[in-house]
Amino acid sequence: MAKTPHYDEKRMELTEHLAELRMRIIRSLFYVLVGAILAYQVFTPIYNFLYQPLAKQIDRLDKQRIIANTTSANKIVFGSDGHIYLPPLHNPPTYQDIENLRELVIWGLQHPGQKPVIGDVFRNFHEMFLVRLKLSLLFGFILVIPFVLWEAAAFVLPALTPQERRPLRLMFPISVFLLLFGVVVAYITMFYAMGWFLSYLSDFPPGATLMQDPNDYIVFMVKMMAAFGVAFQLPVVLMAGTYLGIVNSKSLIKQWRWGVLIAVVGGLLTPSNDIISWTLMVIPLLVLYFGSYFLVRLVEWIKIRDQARAARSQQPRPGTA
Repeated sequence: MAKTPHYDEKRMELTEHLAELRMRIIRSLFYVLVGAILAYQVFTPIYNFLYQPLAKQIDRLDKQRIIANTTSANKIVFGSDGHIYLPPLHNPPTYQDIENLRELVIWGLQHPGQKPVIGDVFRNFHEMFLVRLKLSLLFGFILVIPFVLWEAAAFVLPALTPQERRPLRLMFPISVFLLLFGVVVAYITMFYAMGWFLSYLSDFPPGATLMQDPNDYIVFMVKMMAAFGVAFQLPVVLMAGTYLGIVNSKSLIKQWRWGVLIAVVGGLLTPSNDIISWTLMVIPLLVLYFGSYFLVRLVEWIKIRDQARAARSQQPRPGTA
C-alpha cells in the first residue's frame, strides 16, 4: 500500500520558503497601500460614518441645552424642532428672556452649522492631516483584510494535508462573517455608549463643555470595533479546539459556567469599560457560546465521517493479498 504523503509533492527549500514569504508580505503591504489611497479619497464619508454615534448624542444634548438656556419660568421655549413657543398673553416674557433668545439667534447666525456647546478641537495645525492619514491607513487595512488573509492562506496551505485543509475551508468564511458581525455590533453599541458617556456632563456646572479630539475618537472607535471583532471569534476558537480534540459538544454544555465567565471577562476587556458596552458585548458572546454547540457538533460529525472514510480506504480490497 502506498504511503500517504504528508506534504505536497513540490517541497521548497528554506530559501524558497523565505522568498515566498517575502513575496506574500510585499503583496499584502501593496494591498494595504491601495486600500489606504482609496480610503484617503473618500475620507469625509468615512469620518462622518464613524462620527455618527457621537454626533447624534451631541445633537440631542445641544437641543436639551438650548431649551434649558432659553426657558425661564415657562415663559419662552426654543423647541428642539427649531420653533419658538410663546406663553399665554396674560403671562408675557421678561426682558431677560428676550435677551437670552436674541443672543442665541445672533450666535447661530455668526456660527452657522456649529454646535453651541460642543465641538471637535484640533490642538495643532498638522493634526487635520494626521487624522486623515491615520484613518485612511486603518480603513485601508480593513478594506483589504480578505486579500491579506488569502495571501496568508496561500503561504500555509501547501504545507497541509487535504485533511488538515478541510477545517480551514469551513472556519475561514465563518471567521470573516463573525468579524464583520462584531464590527457592526460595535458600531451600533457606540450609539448607546456615547449617550451614556455624555449623560455625565449634566453632573458638572452649566459651563462644562466637551471639546473632542478627533484623533482620540477615531482610535477609540477602531479599538472598540477590533475588540468586538476579535471577541466574536469565540465560535471559531471552539471549532478549532474540537478539531484538536480539546473541546467536545458534551463538555461545552457541561462547562457552561465557564462560558458565562468568558463572556463576562470579555465584556470587561472592552476599551470603553462602560456598562452599556459591557452589556452589549456580553449578551452576543453568550449567544455565540451556546450557539457554538451546533458548530461543534458539525465539526464532530465531519471528524467521524473523515475517520470512517480513512478506515475504509485502508481496508484491503477483496482478492488482494
